[in-house]
Amino acid sequence: MKEKDICDIIIENVIKEWHISMSNAKDEKWEQPLYSKKKIEKAGKILANRDSSQEEINQALLILNNWRSSHAYPLKIITDKLIRDNSHAIVVQRLKRLDSIIGKLERFPQMSLYKMQDLGGCRVILNSINQVYKSVSNYKSSHVLHELKKENDYIQNPKTSGYRSYHMVYQFKSKSNDIYNKNMLIEIQFRTQLQHLWATALETMGIYTKTNLKSSIGDKDVLRFFVLVSSLFALKEGTPVCPNTSDNSDEIILELKDIDKKLNIISTLSAIAVATNHISKIPKEKKGYHLLLLNFEEKEVKIASFPLKQIEAATNAYNKIEEENLPNINAVLVSASTFDSLKEAYPNYFADMKQFVNMMRKILKDT
Repeated sequence: MKEKDICDIIIENVIKEWHISMSNAKDEKWEQPLYSKKKIEKAGKILANRDSSQEEINQALLILNNWRSSHAYPLKIITDKLIRDNSHAIVVQRLKRLDSIIGKLERFPQMSLYKMQDLGGCRVILNSINQVYKSVSNYKSSHVLHELKKENDYIQNPKTSGYRSYHMVYQFKSKSNDIYNKNMLIEIQFRTQLQHLWATALETMGIYTKTNLKSSIGDKDVLRFFVLVSSLFALKEGTPVCPNTSDNSDEIILELKDIDKKLNIISTLSAIAVATNHISKIPKEKKGYHLLLLNFEEKEVKIASFPLKQIEAATNAYNKIEEENLPNINAVLVSASTFDSLKEAYPNYFADMKQFVNMMRKILKDT
């Protein structure tokens, strides 16, 4: 496939360039912020404006990619501590996708790229609600220099979209590396396995239908289906249901059955899980960065893995592939300690929806 060839060439060239640049260096290189707050904010406005010239967009993308890539070091420091403190959990990190950044800037015209809080994000996936709140409490009470800027409990107060998780946003602070003591914001998400299943199923459906369901954009019945599922899961976990849904599981299930009968959502997710049934390359590196390239048309997930010392190459490859704006490729740069945890944390990129599908089929069948 043409897109796959382009990605291969980009990755090969980036790795060659990295080896040349590092031939005389011993330490890993981290991207550093090169632009002022004013220039970063201006770049965000240009990218949000559909009337911007191509020349303006190209320059703005350079600034955005540098600013996003500069979050990799603060993200790693915060994620490493979360891994040490949560040995029983799955902890992963990612840099926000370019299309997600631009989409957010377009939806919220007053938003500043410089102040965007989730360019770097890490996720802690736990087994229970109690574990979520314990992990949140432990991190907040630990001796970190980072400044807590914002927190939202979307478990006790679910979003109208059905999204449930606990969010904290920290401004990175370091005594040893002052270059990152700017407005480097890192978002931490704490969620249960059940909340995670819901979120990844929603994203899978959004990728497949080419609609931004995560932002409540798309077919109203599909959106309603996922809100109802979220409320059903909330009842299982003993937490508040989503706005505008019943708190009676039987009523929720009846409405779910009506929507699924009309749209066959469960069957669609099942078909995706069956269709995307192979991975082109199993990563050899247990620890490092993994560039996931999902092609729904070819029903394939391609993985390019980079050791920890190649973070600069990994972010450069990610930036260049996104700049190509390939129509059938959905890319994300993530990090996880093992391949199994990577697959479990990002099932949407492997279309591994079996657990969600089986759970929903049992729920709808047993009533």
